[in-house]
Amino acid sequence: MTTANARTMKFGGYHRRRSVREDTELTHVGPGTPGGEYLRRFWHPIALSSELGELPLAIRILDEELVLFRDGGGRVGLLHLRCSHRNTSLEYGFIQQHGIRCCYHGWHYDVDGTILETPGEPPRSRIKDKLCHGAYPTREYGGLVFAYMGPPEETPEFPVYDSWVHPEGNRLVPYKIHNPCNWLQSHENGADPIHTCFLHARGNELQFSEQYTALPTLSFFETPIGLLSLGTRRWDDYLWVRASDVILPNAAQFGLAEVASEEKFALCAWVSRWIVPIDNTNAYAIGLRHFNPVIDPHGTGDAEAIGLGKVDFPGQVAAPSHEEGQRNPGDFEAQVAQGPVTVHANETRGVTDEGVIMTRRQIRKGIRAVKRGQPLDWPSRAGGDLLPTYNIELVSRVPRKPGADDDATVRRFGRRVAEIVIESGGLPPGARQETAKSRIDAMIAAEFS
Repeated sequence: MTTANARTMKFGGYHRRRSVREDTELTHVGPGTPGGEYLRRFWHPIALSSELGELPLAIRILDEELVLFRDGGGRVGLLHLRCSHRNTSLEYGFIQQHGIRCCYHGWHYDVDGTILETPGEPPRSRIKDKLCHGAYPTREYGGLVFAYMGPPEETPEFPVYDSWVHPEGNRLVPYKIHNPCNWLQSHENGADPIHTCFLHARGNELQFSEQYTALPTLSFFETPIGLLSLGTRRWDDYLWVRASDVILPNAAQFGLAEVASEEKFALCAWVSRWIVPIDNTNAYAIGLRHFNPVIDPHGTGDAEAIGLGKVDFPGQVAAPSHEEGQRNPGDFEAQVAQGPVTVHANETRGVTDEGVIMTRRQIRKGIRAVKRGQPLDWPSRAGGDLLPTYNIELVSRVPRKPGADDDATVRRFGRRVAEIVIESGGLPPGARQETAKSRIDAMIAAEFS
């Protein structure tokens, strides 16, 4: 029986044996693994600031046991979980004005790992002068705690996206959700715009607006920080471009466009989210929901529905019951149902999977660069300035032209919009939005009227 015959045989399940071999280069995240070493070159959100209370928080990130806390001086510490003395968990430690003290023998650690005191040791002991406990730097932004877990001598600038500060008055609300599957299969969902038509609109229930039922024309563009995943739809006399950032290695930004039947220009984000590995088979979806009248002119968001284990749009958490999840699956079910770690060798990818293929290729390229000791183009390029992002929601009135190939029109329109948005990346926020909108308006008048 040849492989070709097995693939085309009816009732040929016996001959279609599935591979069990993971693409470990991409999926494994622990210390010393190729993927883990690459991921450790970036800042990752690991918790909500609101989770830091009176007691330490034991967490696992990138398959490392850690303890997270805020000391009495307001500083955030992220330390190896096990005490350097006798391995007791510091989740039972006592938070101090400076750092944390182990419950077992009182060893006292600062947030940078400095051992401040070993009170059971004699005064002549030099242990605290010769040893530093494992620790990682942290930053807080928008109600999230970020950590860098890579080589300290390679610490990159903390990236502040332009979408976080534009438009003026943009409000950020954080959330964190547990996904019981490998990080990559959740992350690459953002590079798969075709699924929005089938999972969210043509399935059992309409999860978003009816405009999502329109089959999008897909395009994908590399950007300085990853790729732009673009779906362009025709809806009556309007063309709707929904272009999402897929940001290396594990972040993405999306828009809203609940209504694709009125004009809209939003070169900004509705949500910024990261898929942060806990270990090889679990991850956190951690994000910032954006509240501003540019991205959400009708005020459909609900800040009260956002936080630990919840967010204000459907499909991101498990359905209330297994049966309900079967009847109306969302992103959560579609991603988790691929298995704890999906096996890429069992996929049959098509032309609509170009974004997923590009995402994996970009990540693999970064993994191999780190393995060879080569510098990465990103994140080192941040340089302390606002980082340009490329997410855009655009709805423009572009009626069909009699006798014209409308499918070609839709595709060309989306590609031209993406090109203008990417070319505008060097401009500061505000000026960038005005310039891009002016260029798009002129393009529509010259090429599509």
